[in-house]
Amino acid sequence: MEYRLSDWDKIGTQFSHMFSGLGDVVLTEDSLSFTSTGPVVATGIALTKEGGLVANMPLHSIDSSFERVVFDENFESVRLVGPLFDYTYSIPSEILKLRDLT
Repeated sequence: MEYRLSDWDKIGTQFSHMFSGLGDVVLTEDSLSFTSTGPVVATGIALTKEGGLVANMPLHSIDSSFERVVFDENFESVRLVGPLFDYTYSIPSEILKLRDLT
C-alpha cells in the first residue's frame, strides 16, 4: 500500500492499524508517532504531514524527509521514500509478539 503525503488521512489510518496494541500511538492533524512501551525494545517513529521523519531503533536513529509512504502487506514495516532517501522502519520481532497477545 503506497501513499503520497497528500493522502495524509489514509497514511494515518494505516499507521494506526500497523502499530495498534504495540505501544503508544499518537495521531494529530500534523503528525503521527509510535513509541514502544517497556519492557520490550525501546523504539519509536514519528512522521509529519510535511514529510519529516524521526526514527529511533536499537543502535541507530535517523532524522530526514520523505515524499512517499509504503506499508508492507503484513504491517510489519513501513518504507519512507524521498528524492535522495529510502528508509525502511521494521517493527522489532519482540514487539510484533505483542500482536499474538491481543
